[in-house]
Amino acid sequence: MGAAPLKETLAAALLDLAGWDTGLPFIDPLCGSGTLPLEAGLKALNIAPGSFRQKFGFMGWPDFSVELWQSLLTEAQSSQLPELKAPIYGNDRDSNVLAQAQSNAERCGLAHHIALVQTELSQLEAPADSGVLILQLSLWGTSRDLQALGGFYKTLGDVLKQRFKGWTAFILTGNKELAKRVGLRASQRIPVYNGSLACTLLKYELY
Repeated sequence: MGAAPLKETLAAALLDLAGWDTGLPFIDPLCGSGTLPLEAGLKALNIAPGSFRQKFGFMGWPDFSVELWQSLLTEAQSSQLPELKAPIYGNDRDSNVLAQAQSNAERCGLAHHIALVQTELSQLEAPADSGVLILQLSLWGTSRDLQALGGFYKTLGDVLKQRFKGWTAFILTGNKELAKRVGLRASQRIPVYNGSLACTLLKYELY
């Protein structure tokens, strides 16, 4: 995990809340150990949740049917897609967390599907004319210098305005004051909890 880990369940929920169409490119510019792009990859390839688990509690139930379970596994595996419909990117400035992301991608069979790139936010470029960008900043501002973070949020807003026209961006933040520094008008505000932390998922239509 990176310094500000995101639970896999929340990452999957954010993709659904964003209404991401798997036929559109996806990018997380601060991917850390890769939770968001990996969940996006699993969703895009139609890999069933729990596919990597070997044992479930219901296997101990008196009426558990091995035959039925095997048929469900076979059905799930046969519905998986061999390739992505659109590219998925995970970017971060930290080579160490990107190495963790690469290791995580290998463990879930996505290493050859997802592009993990070391990039400074200020150097980030849109990889396509349109797509969906999601990043989570919900744990930022609790243990970092708020003034420095204000500059980061402003840089983020500038990058989105100047280089991501045609995209839809989502930012999960736990600090409303910092969110104002993005300098963009949110078209939607969705209340979300990251653990016990009340956050907001902000949607930006970039034209």
